Amino acid sequence: MKTITVTTLCLLLCAANAGAANYCDAPSWSITHGKSYDEVMQIATKRDKIRDAECSFTDVILRIQNEEAGISRYPGILLIADERDERFVVTSRVGAYTIFSYRYNDKRLLQFAMKDHSWKEGEAFQAGAYKITGAKEFKTLTGFPTTLLVVQTFQFYGPK
Repeated sequence: MKTITVTTLCLLLCAANAGAANYCDAPSWSITHGKSYDEVMQIATKRDKIRDAECSFTDVILRIQNEEAGISRYPGILLIADERDERFVVTSRVGAYTIFSYRYNDKRLLQFAMKDHSWKEGEAFQAGAYKITGAKEFKTLTGFPTTLLVVQTFQFYGPK
């Protein structure tokens, strides 16, 4: 019986360590692929003032919409876009901002903004690391005000 318990414990610990090596389940083409939370934070805090790192634009925006987390909590956080977040596409430009949208379901439209004009309308978002710089109010096509997270790309390597 002790052998089974020790073996089970070893398997659980080994599985936990294997999962820890790929924080946020980032796809192979992501700069964060194969990196643990500690590795992501070590690189990020050397390059910028980053308070924390979280996974998935989809999950974060849903938490905000469900009022599980306030939008003001997120500026200064590194947000790791996973493969699922590549469902977001550029839907419009508003001034200096590019708006990304994803129709999560019939009742939920998930959106965020990026202060970057290099994306083309209809272009899919890319998995990787993005810094949340704040929140900004925009008007929908019908004139309804909405507050969106504003992000910028985050360079893990190369010149600052």
